[in-house]
Amino acid sequence: MYLSTKQSELMSELAAKLGALTELICIPVTPAEEPFRVAASDDIFADIAPTRLLRLMEGQVDYYLQGKLVMHFEAGDLLGLPRSLNLPQGQFSCSSPVELVAYERDALVEQANSDLKYQRNWTYFLVCSISYFEQALTQELRGEFQPAAGFLHFRSGETIIQQGDTADQVYTLLEGSAKAVCDGVTVGQIHPNEIFGALAVFTRQPRMASVVATSDCTVLAVRKEEFIALIEHQPQICLGLIEEMAAKINQLNSQLLQLKSPEL
Repeated sequence: MYLSTKQSELMSELAAKLGALTELICIPVTPAEEPFRVAASDDIFADIAPTRLLRLMEGQVDYYLQGKLVMHFEAGDLLGLPRSLNLPQGQFSCSSPVELVAYERDALVEQANSDLKYQRNWTYFLVCSISYFEQALTQELRGEFQPAAGFLHFRSGETIIQQGDTADQVYTLLEGSAKAVCDGVTVGQIHPNEIFGALAVFTRQPRMASVVATSDCTVLAVRKEEFIALIEHQPQICLGLIEEMAAKINQLNSQLLQLKSPEL
C-alpha cells in the first residue's frame, strides 16, 4: 500500500511490514472460494458478503474516503477488515481488472486464536496498521495546516515554477529578477513586485511555463485558496492582474507579428 501523496521512507517501511504480516496471517487459512477477477469497478465490495475480507493478488485498488483519493493498495494487501466489523469504511475501486481472494473474517480470527504465534502475528498486524494510518493522518494534518504564506529564496538559475506542475500557489517577486520559459523558449521577464503564477490557479490547468530566477531573488508564496479569498476581499488586486496579463498579451502579439513579418 502507499499514499496518493508523497510517502515518507518510514511509511514505506511500515507498508512493507504490513505486507509481510498479511502473508503470515493468510497462508494458514483456506480461502472462502477460488480466486476471482473484478473488472473496472467503483466499488469492488458491492456484491461481497459483509463478513468477507479480500486479499489483492494482482492489480491496483484505489481507496476513497468521502470522495477523496487517499491510498492505493497493491498485490498482497488485505482489504475490508473495518467493513467486516461494521465499522466506518471508505470505498475501494479499480480502474482496471484485479484478481482477488476472499477470506471469511471468522476463519482468520479462529486461526489467530488457535496458536500463540498466530495471535502475535495478528497483534503485530493490527498495531502496524494503526501506526501506518496514524502517520498518514499526521502527514495530512501537516499539509492542511501549512503556513498560508511564506518567503522563499532562490539563487540565479534555480526553478521557481516548473512547467506542467499543478498550480497550488501564487507568487510575488519581492527582490531580484526572473524569466518565464515555455518549452525552452523565454517568453517573458518578471520584475520586482510582480505577481506571477496566478493564471493557472484561475484556469485550474497545469503550469503553462516555467519560471527561472535570473538573479538571486526573494519570493512570497501564497496558497491558492488564500489568494482567491484575498481577491474576493480586495478586488483591486484582480484589476492589477488583468492589466498585467493584458500587457503580456500585447507583448506576445508583438513578438508573434515580428516572427511572421518577412525578413527585409
